[in-house]
Amino acid sequence: MQEAVRRTRSGHWGKLLRLLWRNHPWLTLGTALAAITGGLASVAAIDIISSAVDQPTERMAMLLPFIALNVAAVALKGGSSALAAYASMRVMSSVRIRLCRKILRTPLEEVDARGAANILTLLTNDVPTLSRTLFLLPSIAAAAAIFVFGVAYVAYLSWMAFAMTVAVLAIAVVAYFSMLNRAMSFSRSTRNEIDTFNEHTHGLLFGIKELQLNSQRRSWFEREGIETASRQIARYGFIEQLFFAAGSNVATLTHALLLGILIFGVPSLQWLDAATLTACVLVVLYIMGPMGIVIGAVPQLGQATVACERIAGFGFSFDVHAPDAPDQTSSPDADGSLRNWQAIELHGIKARYHSEETATHFELGPIDLRLHPGELVFIIGGNGSGKSTLAKILTGLYTPTAGRVLLDGQAVDERRREAYRSLFSTVFTDFHLFDRVVGASSAPADQAQEYLTMLGVANKVRIEDGAYSTTKALSSGQRKRLALVSAYLEDRMIYVLDEWAADQDPSFKSLFYRVLLPDLRRRGKCVIIITHDDQYFEVADRIIKMSDGRIVSDLRTGGNAGDIERIKAENHEHECIG
Repeated sequence: MQEAVRRTRSGHWGKLLRLLWRNHPWLTLGTALAAITGGLASVAAIDIISSAVDQPTERMAMLLPFIALNVAAVALKGGSSALAAYASMRVMSSVRIRLCRKILRTPLEEVDARGAANILTLLTNDVPTLSRTLFLLPSIAAAAAIFVFGVAYVAYLSWMAFAMTVAVLAIAVVAYFSMLNRAMSFSRSTRNEIDTFNEHTHGLLFGIKELQLNSQRRSWFEREGIETASRQIARYGFIEQLFFAAGSNVATLTHALLLGILIFGVPSLQWLDAATLTACVLVVLYIMGPMGIVIGAVPQLGQATVACERIAGFGFSFDVHAPDAPDQTSSPDADGSLRNWQAIELHGIKARYHSEETATHFELGPIDLRLHPGELVFIIGGNGSGKSTLAKILTGLYTPTAGRVLLDGQAVDERRREAYRSLFSTVFTDFHLFDRVVGASSAPADQAQEYLTMLGVANKVRIEDGAYSTTKALSSGQRKRLALVSAYLEDRMIYVLDEWAADQDPSFKSLFYRVLLPDLRRRGKCVIIITHDDQYFEVADRIIKMSDGRIVSDLRTGGNAGDIERIKAENHEHECIG
């Protein structure tokens, strides 16, 4: 990821501004024209001030133009800010939506490798940073216009004064950018530490029970996690601001140097007359405010640049003509042809998984497997043997690095992947329970109520207007049962249930294995269960055992009690060793 960030350190501001132009060209043009015209009005006001100083008898005649120009400058600045605020709001809304769509389309293995905290930071930190910066752009543009036109006005007054001004500014720019580059390196370090801190806050929220129960763990977490990351953010942020402040001091010194040369150096050389010298000094004094606005906005621009790098490093492109089209694949099997599937085959499947959060590697395969409708398949094996990874490849969530997945003899490629995924209903160990019943079949309300009653959650949950009445006031076992209700309502052809019974009490565990699974099999469903419950192995049609990322046995039970007892013994022995 760091290499991706290094490759994307330039050009994103231009792409973001092009996105602003392509989506709202008239608003962008109006903003730019208002800012430039406001800058011209401000410089024209300087000319009136200079003339009023030089011609005292004409001051009253210049009062009305002076007032008009300043009113125009203020109005134009306000107008440019309002136009830019509206355009920026629309563009950032588009970026936020498109980034979420990008996350939805990102392969699950990449999402898992990056970690939830890393990706959430893009939405909660980087997008708001960009939004705040875009709102500042009109003020920056107006200030920059006044500064540029002010320097141009110096050229109009005296080429000699202009040459000295440009020379001093050139030296200042070199010194300023040396400070800016150092500041930006610490901006990136600060952003890295924000990722680390957000990972700790993720643990803080989801591990709060364990932290509150164990004072030693809590002390370690506060000391090594929260405090260390917070201090690193503060430290890098402090050094970052020191360099930005040093750059600001360069600007202040530049301004003082220009005034010193004009007031003390130029008169001794007798290059300029008094009126021209006075006008030049007035211009330099006037542009001090706009220059301060630009310099003061540089830290925000720096943070926004880092935000652009991070968002682009995720694979998001600002360089598009229009927002992404909405997802049109909500009904990939509209004709229902996949409900008559005959076989899924895995040939020579291999996969490599790397987690950036834990710096761990895992290799799966080679795997060869064939599944049919109406099969009840148990996948067993120790922790870390590859069961869940195999399930994610089987469901199309992970893409294998080698081998092929075939549906009825046809390869499941990117074009067919969405339709292939529509075969599966899943409840993984890290499932998320949505409060809306979306994507379910047209099951009548009484059937939905029957599922709730059968799984023992009817007294806690109701389905009202296509939504569950609650998903919060439930135990972990009850939430799993409600997730299974959602899977029932989807009525898809293949069920993948990962350790579903692990949180269930004995009565519901027995109901699950003795009643629910056989019923799904009778309805022609292929049911794949990842389990350690060896007391129910005889329910399965097949028992697939995995170890170190490979299938070490694939037993078709057929009521063979001897083979089942042998697998039970091996499984028990393995778990005892584990």
